[in-house]
Amino acid sequence: MDKDLEERLAAKDSYITIHDFYVLMAFYQSISQKVLRKFDKDGSILKVQKKYEESRETVQDAQFVIAPQDTYYHHYQMYKANKFEYVELVKSLYNIEEKNPKLKNIFQDVRGSTSSLPSETAFEKIDSRNEVSFEENLEIIKRSSGAKDNYDYTSKNIRKLITKLVGSKKEGVSIYDPALGTASLLLGINQAALKENRYYGQDISTQAVKTAIMSAIVNDIAEDKFEFKNENTLANNWEFGKVDIVVSDPPINMKWNVDRNLSQDRRYRDYGEMPNKADWGFILDGIDKLSDNGMMVVSVVQGTLFRGAKEYNIRRKLLEDGKIRAVIQLPGNTKISTTIATCLLVLRKSSEDKDVFFINASQEYEKKGLENILTEANVDKIVDTFNEKKEVQRFSHMASYEEIEKNDFNLSVARYVNQYKFKEKLDYQEEIKNLEKLDEKLSQTDVALKNLMGDLGLVEINDQK
Repeated sequence: MDKDLEERLAAKDSYITIHDFYVLMAFYQSISQKVLRKFDKDGSILKVQKKYEESRETVQDAQFVIAPQDTYYHHYQMYKANKFEYVELVKSLYNIEEKNPKLKNIFQDVRGSTSSLPSETAFEKIDSRNEVSFEENLEIIKRSSGAKDNYDYTSKNIRKLITKLVGSKKEGVSIYDPALGTASLLLGINQAALKENRYYGQDISTQAVKTAIMSAIVNDIAEDKFEFKNENTLANNWEFGKVDIVVSDPPINMKWNVDRNLSQDRRYRDYGEMPNKADWGFILDGIDKLSDNGMMVVSVVQGTLFRGAKEYNIRRKLLEDGKIRAVIQLPGNTKISTTIATCLLVLRKSSEDKDVFFINASQEYEKKGLENILTEANVDKIVDTFNEKKEVQRFSHMASYEEIEKNDFNLSVARYVNQYKFKEKLDYQEEIKNLEKLDEKLSQTDVALKNLMGDLGLVEINDQK
């Protein structure tokens, strides 16, 4: 037996969280699907697995080489037959790494001959009967986890809107995300040229970066087409060049203990002292990475648009330089991890004017359970309005720099696009009648309440003499 495998089996327990174990199993399922579909394109995935095992031949020309007894679905079938053994799962994952060098050590944290990890539960947590994508399984895992994780997934609501805002290009582009997460947002940009694009991203979470790498692998992106770093973006000025597009959905209201040594960092030095909230740190890092014609779309909380002091100075400088091009107010409850209403900031490296386009899309949603969903119609309305810079009453407005200056550089969308509709002419006589009816109802309620109190033997204080 190989020494590395011996060490894995000898370990007393795995040292990953249950959540991260589920993510690994979802990835394992996805690469198994690819192999099985290389073997047979038709039929249900479980039937294909059975045929694959019966053939006793390993698919050799697939992107991944996985023997029939080492697939996710083999162990799933063992689980359904009450024959699943954790130690065999560890062996299979090790075998896959050995046959696929690009997967080296990706499963190394799944170890031991026994484990407290609910291995069997993973087969129920993940959709094993249908061919669900890695991305879809990530959302299933996220939603079922309940509490916030150490990293969030950008919801489909936000992704599909940002994707359309930056547009789709036929040729490959370079894209960067300073708060990479699981790369769901990054890899969703310019899907038409997925394999030609170049992707860059960094994140402070080790597990998030591992998941991002898995996403890139599942999407068949070549190793030389993406680079993901496990770094503190705010402290680490990554010199990889310039990109066409920056997209980001950074952590909400993340605290930032600013190192004094960063005062002369190229990204921040022109904007004064940095605030203790990280929002602007991610934005300034993204702007620094943009090419001259580059475009950035970032998700922020509303406070970013109006908070004073250090944030005010940054916001004012960006507006003076014409870098903030649009602000889009989104509905509340459109993100998995929070009910807080968020906005999208659209920024450019350079522009000819300082005007800012405001869109109030706070009512553009469809209620689905507890979540507000941006439908395709909602997304298209926002994007079309943005692209055409079309002013629509109570929906969008192009604000001049002078108008923004008069508002003391406050970018709250409600200041520029009022959603409330008032009656042009008030019928005073009708309103008086309505008030009289209301007063009568209140009087009737008061009498009924006094009678009830009398029946109960209670005496009002005002009646005591």
